[in-house]
Amino acid sequence: MNGYQIDGSTIRFALADPARSDRVQRSVELVFRDVEGYLFEKKADGNTTLTVEERPLLAFLRANEDYFARESRFGWPRFWQGSADQTEGWLAYRGRRVWTVSTSYGLSGWIVAGSAGYHNAVTPDAGAEPPLTLDAWRIPTATWRR
Repeated sequence: MNGYQIDGSTIRFALADPARSDRVQRSVELVFRDVEGYLFEKKADGNTTLTVEERPLLAFLRANEDYFARESRFGWPRFWQGSADQTEGWLAYRGRRVWTVSTSYGLSGWIVAGSAGYHNAVTPDAGAEPPLTLDAWRIPTATWRR
């Protein structure tokens, strides 16, 4: 992973091509749009390049209900509606989902957003190959965990 950027309601993770050549500089971005909230914590274990998994929204909210209720007294997370059930209804109505994220920067956390998608980018020399497909970037799930 090359880095990440948070810009308003968009979060981007940039990854370098694992098979770069001198002729082609490829990268892929994982982009979360319509972000309602996120939390990243610094973890010492940063051996995963980037792992993103969608989670069931209501289960996530219920698991964090006490934490969100306590923090909401200070205005965070803004999406909190007083209970897991009320928040799930409000977020579902708005088309929001939740993903957990682990990165090589040692960041671990979650993102509540409307969508997540990959974007291939390439800066080729003449005659270069086309950008990689999403499947070319995927690593089997079994290799994500120790």
